[in-house]
Amino acid sequence: MVMTVDEAELQQYLGVMETFPGVRVGVIGDLVADSYVYGIACRVSREAPVLILRYEREEFFPGGAANTVSNLLALGSRVLVLGMVGDDPPGKKLLKHLEAMGADISSVICSPAWKTIAKSRILAGDYHTKKQQMLRIDQEPGRSPTSEELDILEEKVRAAADSVDAWVVSDYGYNLLSPGIFQFVRDEVARGKVAVADSRYRIREFRGLTLVTPNEAELLSAYGLDQVTIEGDIDEVIADTGRRLLRDLETRAVLVTRGNRGMMLFEPGQEPRSIPISGTADIVDVSGAGDTVVSAVTLSLAGHSSLQNAARLANIAAGVKVMKHGTLPVSSAELRVAAWKLAMNGRGPSNN
Repeated sequence: MVMTVDEAELQQYLGVMETFPGVRVGVIGDLVADSYVYGIACRVSREAPVLILRYEREEFFPGGAANTVSNLLALGSRVLVLGMVGDDPPGKKLLKHLEAMGADISSVICSPAWKTIAKSRILAGDYHTKKQQMLRIDQEPGRSPTSEELDILEEKVRAAADSVDAWVVSDYGYNLLSPGIFQFVRDEVARGKVAVADSRYRIREFRGLTLVTPNEAELLSAYGLDQVTIEGDIDEVIADTGRRLLRDLETRAVLVTRGNRGMMLFEPGQEPRSIPISGTADIVDVSGAGDTVVSAVTLSLAGHSSLQNAARLANIAAGVKVMKHGTLPVSSAELRVAAWKLAMNGRGPSNN
């Protein structure tokens, strides 16, 4: 089953997309420098039983919360970045990249005592074949942020309140989000602002926000369940667990992303709504798709879209994203074209 769009829905989506450039989003979270090194396998080393790769090229992408920043900018919004990098080459490169894209990086902490989170992927293949990842090298801070660093970040977050229309919290597990920041974001929701959270390991801590966007595995893991060992109807398990998370968090909604099974939206007092995939189940690359969903749904809600329309538009954006290699963002032009094609003839992002 594939998502369809009628003419009325298309006009609603196009209308809400017109509001994106007027939205300024504050992104709080773990900033990651992602690099991809490509090579051609040429021979086996004499030093060890390993392949020698002839260097071909290298690509750099913003990762983690920085990928959410990249997606928000591509969709046309303005973005204030709130996080921490080290005073090191990956951190400097990441900040330079985000600034060149148009992000406001004035509130990023650059600490000489912190190592920038960096992930280097080594990919190999022949000239005319798809490159396969052979190895990933991670650079991590090796510690949690200090109380002083968290206090500085909280001050920057609070100082941004009057200039930010919506908030995204992007948590990749590096303990950058203090109780004070949690409480501030909840207070912002009480004041009428949109706040959306995506957390790899701590989704059950994000109480009182507008929306949370776990993927299927994150949802199940939050309650000690293992996707691989579940017996029976996985849809039933996701529905039951999603309802439970909605009750526990007291958010306006929970949006569970499910890869080639689409999405499931949970709202208080309503049955879960399944949203079929947009496009094709033959996915090229899911890397960064969650950040695309967070970006599109946040901007849609900030533009006063209904939860269902925001989720469906984010689903279309995800359908575009998974047809791209790596963490390339989805532009507003690509999203418009995909929505238009779905409305005109049911052709999804795979045929863009």
